[in-house]
Amino acid sequence: MQDWERLTRQANKAYSNHAFSEAVDLNQQALRQAERSFDEDFYRDAESAVAAAAVSFLNIAESYTALGDYISANTQYENAVNFLQAIIVRPDMNDEQRNLIMRTATHIRFEWELFSQSYNKNVSAQSKALMQALSHAVSMPTALVRH
Repeated sequence: MQDWERLTRQANKAYSNHAFSEAVDLNQQALRQAERSFDEDFYRDAESAVAAAAVSFLNIAESYTALGDYISANTQYENAVNFLQAIIVRPDMNDEQRNLIMRTATHIRFEWELFSQSYNKNVSAQSKALMQALSHAVSMPTALVRH
């Protein structure tokens, strides 16, 4: 947990300094640390382990949003929900742990909804641009072969 805390503090400082790409990188490192130690941390202190993962996902989403990369930000909310869904189905989980995960999932869904309301047009525009670029890239070799 100490490594996660150190990396998260560094990421927050980078974000405050408008070094959003660095903040993404540091938050991703923090998330990997939280995921690596999750099982051990979860059974020792479930609330801290779940909070660390959730905070990392949300921080990454916020940093991507600051960069204007709305698709990647949206993906982080999705990843956070998927992460929690994978945990909640564990057979050895007690009711208190399940309730904790449900509360966290509700919070993430709320944040995701706020993000979606604010940036849905941006996500759609970026998705459309990516699909056009992909279509162009796919058709390019075919056009070259014909000539």
